[in-house]
Amino acid sequence: MYKDLKYLVGGSSVAILALLAVMFFSPLSLQFADEGGVRGGVLTLEIDELIGAGRQEQALRMVDSLIEAKSKNLPSLAYFDRYLSEDEQYEVANSRADIYDLQWKRIQILGQTNQTAALRKALKRYANVIGYNREAAEAMLKHLDNR
Repeated sequence: MYKDLKYLVGGSSVAILALLAVMFFSPLSLQFADEGGVRGGVLTLEIDELIGAGRQEQALRMVDSLIEAKSKNLPSLAYFDRYLSEDEQYEVANSRADIYDLQWKRIQILGQTNQTAALRKALKRYANVIGYNREAAEAMLKHLDNR
């Protein structure tokens, strides 16, 4: 009887932990359905100007610093955004959308500079998020893997 109880408690604990992991780490916790073409405004224009001038390394540093700055005060898991106030939820959602766009810009820069290892790693992470660039990211990753 004690052995059965031990298996029941152990199995239940594993099932609960598995469900929690799926809930917190699921790519469904973040979704970006609409392309944010206007997002970033002046900063995106500045990054595009750097790329156009052939200064991809400087543009990459700028994108990385913007991603870091926007990620600074975000909850580590998107699931917990729902416990913030309405104004904070709005700000966090905008920051997450900006980060999504900046990560795509980063991927484009990595592709232009032929940093294959960094590009592959970024694409693998990016393709796990449901969004408007997901198919393009998966296609780029598939193309890299076929090389």
